[in-house]
Amino acid sequence: MRASRPRTGRKLFWAAFACAILTPLLFLGGFTTGNGFGSHTAMTILLVGMVLSVVTSLVTFVMGVAGTVAFPALRGRYVLVLVLSVVFSPLLWLLLFALFA
Repeated sequence: MRASRPRTGRKLFWAAFACAILTPLLFLGGFTTGNGFGSHTAMTILLVGMVLSVVTSLVTFVMGVAGTVAFPALRGRYVLVLVLSVVFSPLLWLLLFALFA
């Protein structure tokens, strides 16, 4: 049983890291992709990109917390994932846009 735990921790890390990278891509993709369409389509694309980026950010955070607790040997990697999930959080970005606008 011990032999499968480190591989599981690494797989969980890479899945969480992929979600962390996907978050800003979805967020920025929602902004940039909708510009070439009409107003209704642009708003739909923006909203879908926003919702998907929030979901991937929350999934990244949950996977980071789970990995930090379950795999103490890989704690440094999961702290990186937690930091990325907070930095790439679209809710944080929207709050900063609202504060500085």
